[in-house]
Amino acid sequence: MDEHHDASGHHVSLRGRLDVHTVPDLRMVLHRIVDDGSDDLLLDLAECEIGDATGFGVIVECQRRARRGARTFCIVDADDRTHRLLRRARMSHLVGSVGSPVSAVTSAAG
Repeated sequence: MDEHHDASGHHVSLRGRLDVHTVPDLRMVLHRIVDDGSDDLLLDLAECEIGDATGFGVIVECQRRARRGARTFCIVDADDRTHRLLRRARMSHLVGSVGSPVSAVTSAAG
């Protein structure tokens, strides 16, 4: 996991498998970012594989937590499988770039 700030927001890039074994550490980091910050949260999943329901659940949980905190949450990149999972869960609106109409929908409707 890599994390950094820039003018567009707080970036978190994940690599490897996101599953029941890796979620606890990620959950703590994402909760800290959402609770302590005010800028956009940008999650890069291009090099990450969602391995199970727990891995997908932490993304849903983070999106809901960000929405409650009036934060924009956006997945800036994801592999094809993750795109399909998000589409099936009716969450494909999370994938986009900050500043685009897609992210405006995320922060308003998420």
